[in-house]
Amino acid sequence: MIGKKEISRYRSYLICIAFLLMIMLSGISFAKTNIDRSITINLNKFYEVPMIEVKAKEVLNVEMQVTSGSAVDVLLLKPSDYSEYQNAITQIGGNVDYIANGSSIRVTTGKYTYTFQEAGDYFLVIDNTDVPKGGAPPSNQVEINLKVRIDAPTMQTESTSGSSGSTPSSTQPPKTPGFGAIISAFVIIVLFFRLSRNK
Repeated sequence: MIGKKEISRYRSYLICIAFLLMIMLSGISFAKTNIDRSITINLNKFYEVPMIEVKAKEVLNVEMQVTSGSAVDVLLLKPSDYSEYQNAITQIGGNVDYIANGSSIRVTTGKYTYTFQEAGDYFLVIDNTDVPKGGAPPSNQVEINLKVRIDAPTMQTESTSGSSGSTPSSTQPPKTPGFGAIISAFVIIVLFFRLSRNK
């Protein structure tokens, strides 16, 4: 038979676990998109990278190199533009809207970043078709080394000394989002188990 003391201990365990989950889920930013692979895109086909629930100010990092074949287009699309893109492929020389600052046209190698201005869903498309107009003309199958990653916004510290007005440069690496929450959770777990052993 379970006594009141054991029920109280189990209740404490549950409260502690719920509290830890709340801390961890509120403080940690998970990488929703992190791709590093070789891909093959057939003639008149494309490769898509869906990016779901991107936050404003998150940073898209794209690095690609065509290892076999001709130049391609790298297009950053909103969902409505992605639907237009799929329709445009069926038309000869169809056109489509894309986010120019987050795209790269007629490339065989490239590396760039783009800071999202609006939260939402996006698609990064590696295109080996005749879309968009003015893009790379498809000629054969392509093989590509592709890296795509979304990072949390970079924190910029401003000078609070006031007199010089300059922003100090930091040589420290950026802090990992949620790292403080992980340490806090670890400390709480250790304290909790020490206290429960003493009962």
